[in-house]
Amino acid sequence: MIEERRNAIRQDGEVSLSLFNYCFLVYYYLTKEIKKNAHYAKGNLLDVGCGSSPFYGYFIKYINKYLKHEHPEAIKPNIDYDYLSELPKISAPDNSVDTIISFSVLEHVSEPFETINEFKRILKTNGMFIISVPQYWHLHEEPHDYLRFTKHVLNKKIIGMGFEIVYMKELGKSFATVGQAFCNALILMFDLNHVKNIFSFLKRQKTDIPIIKSITYAVLMSPLIILSIALIPIINVFFLILDKILGSPRDTIGYFVIAKKI
Repeated sequence: MIEERRNAIRQDGEVSLSLFNYCFLVYYYLTKEIKKNAHYAKGNLLDVGCGSSPFYGYFIKYINKYLKHEHPEAIKPNIDYDYLSELPKISAPDNSVDTIISFSVLEHVSEPFETINEFKRILKTNGMFIISVPQYWHLHEEPHDYLRFTKHVLNKKIIGMGFEIVYMKELGKSFATVGQAFCNALILMFDLNHVKNIFSFLKRQKTDIPIIKSITYAVLMSPLIILSIALIPIINVFFLILDKILGSPRDTIGYFVIAKKI
C-alpha cells in the first residue's frame, strides 16, 4: 500500500504546461482557473494532499503562510509538512486557517464530503476552500481511486454543509475531454512502472525494478513510444482549438470549485 501511494503520478515542483505532457489539457484549464481566482486566497493557507506543492507559486503572494498536509504514506523526504493524516481527518485546530486548497485529491478519499466537513471545522468564518475534482479520469493511484463528481452532487452536498458556493467552473468542455481521453489511451498502452523507474534512475533515486529490465522494455516499445511522443502535442492543440470553438460544458474533465464558510 505504501508503494502504491508513493507511485502516484503527480506534478513535481511546478506544473508542466508542455504540449508533450499527456495531462496538458487538464492542467491548461486548471492553471487558467487558479490564475484567475488565486486572489480569493488569504491569511494562513493549508494545502491538503499537497504532494510537491506545484501550485505554491500561484498563491504565495496573496497569503501570509503556506501550510502543507499530506498522507503519512505519501510524504517526500525533501519536504517539511505541517500536518500528516489520512483524510477525512486533519490534525489542524478548529478555526485555524483562512484558506484551504486541494487539487485532484478528493477522488482518492473514500469519504470526500466528510473531508469537506473537516474543512469546515478548520476554516475560520468566511474562510474559503478552493478545490478541483474530476468528472472524467482513468483509474489511477489504485486502489485508492474511489469517486468521480458531477456539478449537481457538489452543489447539493457543499451547500448542505453550510458553505456558500462562490464559483464553480468546468475544467474544459466536451472536446477537451475527448482529447484528454486520447492522450490517456496512448499513455495507458505502456507499463508506467517501467516509465517511472527510468525517471527515478535518471534522477539518481532508488529504483523499484532492475533498471536493465526497464531499459529493455523501453527499447522493445520504442516504436510506440516515438509514435505517442509525436501524437500527443498534435492531439493537445487540435482538441484545445475544437473545445474553444465547439465544446459543450455537459461533458467535462472535472470541476473547479470555490466555497465560503458561512
